[in-house]
Amino acid sequence: MINKIIKKKMALLLTVIMLFSSVMYSPSFAGTLNKDGVSGKVVTQQIYGRTFISSESLKSYSLKTVITGNNIKISNNSVTFEFTNGSNSVKVNDAKMTIDGEAYIKNNVAYVPLKFIFETLNYTVGYSYSTKEITLKYNGNFVFPITIHDDTASYRFTKPAKRIVSLAPSITEILFAIGAGDMVVGRTKYCNYPEETSKVTVVGTLYEPDLETIIDLEPDTVIAATHMNEDVMTALSKAKISTLTQASPAKINEIYILIEQLGKLTNHTYESRAVISSMKAKEDRVNNIMKQIPTAERKKIYYVVGTGKSEFTAGKQTFIHEILVSAGCVNVATDVDKWSYTLEKLIEKNPDYLIGADYSYKTMKESNNYSSLSAINKNQFVVVNTDVFSIPGPRVMDYSMKTIIEKLYPQFKHQLRF
Repeated sequence: MINKIIKKKMALLLTVIMLFSSVMYSPSFAGTLNKDGVSGKVVTQQIYGRTFISSESLKSYSLKTVITGNNIKISNNSVTFEFTNGSNSVKVNDAKMTIDGEAYIKNNVAYVPLKFIFETLNYTVGYSYSTKEITLKYNGNFVFPITIHDDTASYRFTKPAKRIVSLAPSITEILFAIGAGDMVVGRTKYCNYPEETSKVTVVGTLYEPDLETIIDLEPDTVIAATHMNEDVMTALSKAKISTLTQASPAKINEIYILIEQLGKLTNHTYESRAVISSMKAKEDRVNNIMKQIPTAERKKIYYVVGTGKSEFTAGKQTFIHEILVSAGCVNVATDVDKWSYTLEKLIEKNPDYLIGADYSYKTMKESNNYSSLSAINKNQFVVVNTDVFSIPGPRVMDYSMKTIIEKLYPQFKHQLRF
């Protein structure tokens, strides 16, 4: 009996050591990278579920690496990556972002995330189980003219936009995220992120834009996240200003598409692909982490968009619903597609937690209408910045998903790596 106990403990200890070693100190190994049908050997390391490629191996793909102290600069004639040893911050040309892992230097050789590098360079990265090779497929060069489609219209551009008026917070945020913030010459009063937007001229709102101010700014393109007023469209057309309207994304994948389109329009394709790659990697990591939670143990939540006189939430056809589900929650409002809900349904569903703004919590706490909700009685209301939650942009991972996990499943937050 004692021998069996000892053996079990030794086996458990060995398992822990192997797991710890494989995660923290994965040895370098030679792998095969198949680029457009041509195979070549590369040196990689596996860290926290990600494949990192050595800077020495990147030489074969026309990428030059310069290491100065903790700074890692990798570049070709079109794009420059700047990593910092032991940090998840990265700069791609002028676009700053974070990734779900830290670049590092080992024996004077830099190791950087393979998929992030090659997706930014416009490759589709895959894996062939038959040949046991990492595969790279080039997606082709991008050239003008381009056509961008919306639900009901198509917009043709013969050259990149240079001076942009943005009529939506999501558009403004994405433009700055992909390094095109210097092109934004006008914004709405609701476009307040990042801080640099404070230096940009305010042109009113989407529904009440100041046409005179817009025209005085001499933009070549005006972009909105929904359909603009016909009178506004006509006036801009007479002033020979191009317009682009895009329906606000209802799904996370539609956010990626919007980022890609704005990258093409501004000729910031490397930066937009880098932002998309970093977001997808974070989404993938979150999904893999939250798979550890059994369905029966997932917290039932209700997201409060509006409350008091009427109830509004995030139904199953919204990107906020996808955020909540990815973060390990059960959204009780899947019986509606969009935003409108009822007090009766909310009381019937009686979620474990409510998520929303502090003023919504105050309204619900002080009203007898919600006194039967267990989340109110137990003070299980998670306060979040709903302004950020409502914007379909890069912060859906960095703030929204991350905040839900940190507040509802804190035991997993250290696994996020971002």
